[in-house]
Amino acid sequence: MRRLEITRPARRDIDHLLWESRQRHGPQAAARYQRLIGSAFADLRSAPKRPTSASAEVGDLKLYALRIAARRLTGGQRVTKPSHVIVYRFDDERVTIVRLLHEAMDLPEHLARAVGSSAARKLQ
Repeated sequence: MRRLEITRPARRDIDHLLWESRQRHGPQAAARYQRLIGSAFADLRSAPKRPTSASAEVGDLKLYALRIAARRLTGGQRVTKPSHVIVYRFDDERVTIVRLLHEAMDLPEHLARAVGSSAARKLQ
């Protein structure tokens, strides 16, 4: 299984998402979202070429919608309408989580910045 690396911008995205979820929907909702994110990361580590992933058409970035991972969670663990996508890249050794973005964001703009930052700082 590939090693998981999470960039600083992605960590900030996750922290903000969980904080906002806790503020708007309470600690149980934030815990459900955190489980969902962990499940999605496990999916990507085991099979980053998932047929449910899409090319971001920016560099080598791929997109994986959290709603795909949510289908496998049941009952009280499930986030009913997750609206975020994981932006990631992978090679033979690792899966790198680049960002976690809301679907309503200007994804091309954020992805272009991620690719530019990657070239400048390697995003690690």
